[in-house]
Amino acid sequence: MIFTDEIKEWLPWVIKIRFVIITFVFAIDYSIHQLTDPGHIGSIRSLGVACILWYIVSLFFLIYNQLSRDYLLQAYLQIFSDIVVITGIVHVTGDLESNYFSLYLVAIILASILLTRGRAFLVAAVSFVFMGAMIELVYLPSMYPELQLKFRALQYLATTSMLTPDLMKALQVKIGASLFGFFAVAYLSSYLAESLRKAGRELRDKSGQVASLQAKNENIIQSMREGLLSTDLEGAITELNPAGAEILGRQFDELRGGPVDVVFRGLADDHFSSPGAALPLTRQEITYLHPRTGPRIIGVSLSPLMVPTIGGVGYVYNFQDLTEEKRREAEYRTKDRMATLGRMAAGIAHEIRNPLASIAGSVKLLQSISELDEDQAKLITIVSRESERLNKLASDFLLYARDQRFEFHRVDVVNLLEETLLMVEHHPLFSPAIHIDRKLPRRPVNMLADADKLRQVFWNICDNSLKAMPEGGTLTAQAEEVGKRVRVVLGDTGIGFTSVQLDKVFEPFQSGFSEGTGLGLALVYQIIRAHQGSIQVDSQPGKGARFVIDLPREALPALPTKAETDQALSDFR
Repeated sequence: MIFTDEIKEWLPWVIKIRFVIITFVFAIDYSIHQLTDPGHIGSIRSLGVACILWYIVSLFFLIYNQLSRDYLLQAYLQIFSDIVVITGIVHVTGDLESNYFSLYLVAIILASILLTRGRAFLVAAVSFVFMGAMIELVYLPSMYPELQLKFRALQYLATTSMLTPDLMKALQVKIGASLFGFFAVAYLSSYLAESLRKAGRELRDKSGQVASLQAKNENIIQSMREGLLSTDLEGAITELNPAGAEILGRQFDELRGGPVDVVFRGLADDHFSSPGAALPLTRQEITYLHPRTGPRIIGVSLSPLMVPTIGGVGYVYNFQDLTEEKRREAEYRTKDRMATLGRMAAGIAHEIRNPLASIAGSVKLLQSISELDEDQAKLITIVSRESERLNKLASDFLLYARDQRFEFHRVDVVNLLEETLLMVEHHPLFSPAIHIDRKLPRRPVNMLADADKLRQVFWNICDNSLKAMPEGGTLTAQAEEVGKRVRVVLGDTGIGFTSVQLDKVFEPFQSGFSEGTGLGLALVYQIIRAHQGSIQVDSQPGKGARFVIDLPREALPALPTKAETDQALSDFR
């Protein structure tokens, strides 16, 4: 298959060489004829006919090369037709006195290029046979009785002493020299052609390996998730991979050839201002002004770009956007501090509850055993009320701080909402000015959930909505199935949240109301996360709030720990 491909590549070249040879043969012979015997046109006419025939045959092979895929057959046809035409040219240009015996050698050389060594020897043998046959027909006609006319002509030549013993000896020498020359040229040219073919194959293999390695390296660079930028020794940017362009927010065409200090200003200025300065050995962090997202923290490491035979030809910058990583590190540090404070606050809250119980009991006992005036009774009432409020705060905080257990069963979300709305209608803050708009399907919407915890979510949100509508308004409850998930929407037309409150709506002690601690919505977020769901709030001041809860319907989620929930809350912020 490889040899056939080589013949395919060489055949058009051989055809072109043949056209050049034909042109030179005719041009040389015509020039010599014009200089020596311009009046006699017989021999030049015969040569012209032979050359035109050769042209026609070559044109045929040129067309046939485009039509046929049997390239080995084409090679044989071309070589053997060349031998036939060359024999004719040698004959019309003087036989033994012809100047074009070397055309046989050209045919043998072309055969060595197109064919293997054994076949090149075959072509040499065929060339010798054709040349010998032509000589025998011309100079030894007695061997062929049927050519009597030619024989008589040669007898006449013999009587005029043209076919002398010297001529016969020269003829033998010519035939022997031709035999040796044909096979010697076949051997040498085929040897060189084989060497060239072998070198060509090795070169193609090496080129393929280099191309494959280059493509592999290119694919690796293009597939890297980290940025890679290279420069020359003067700091002009020469390469930038797609990940690097995405990190920098700039296109490679925009940066190509430009100075690297427009990208890594803090790092590049120090190095290129002092070319002999040592490269930084560790990864450095710089601030990069992203054209769309603003300042970003970029980690950059610099190394020389080395070529084994040349040495240093530039520099390579490997970089990564560390902004999110730095943000997460800050969040982790904050989370650790908050976890420590949470554990301490939970312990304090637990310790406060015992003295509070004693205070509340003592106050009630004092109220029952002594006669108090109006101011004293009012003070006792305030102490009792505040003790109860403080005790409720400590209980809510402990409920939020400790890990909760969830029991998942198949529940009907519509039924849970109906039960919650029924309790809302009997809430102390519920008034005739408040209207409940139910947008619930008539058929059940089933899912895997903890019914008590989900009911608590709905109740806490509705409780906040009642507090947000002291003058009345509309409380909307909606449930629907969205693919494999359940969406619950609870909205009100109350006072809403400001943008500052909205950013911290699920954080404890961030309530936007004068009463309450914000632990209710913080607990809501904790429960939704435990169900592997999501909750979003849309609100504008004076236009109410809308809570959108999205929960998985079928898959039983893995329960997150308290630490994971706190991390998710940190991500929300």
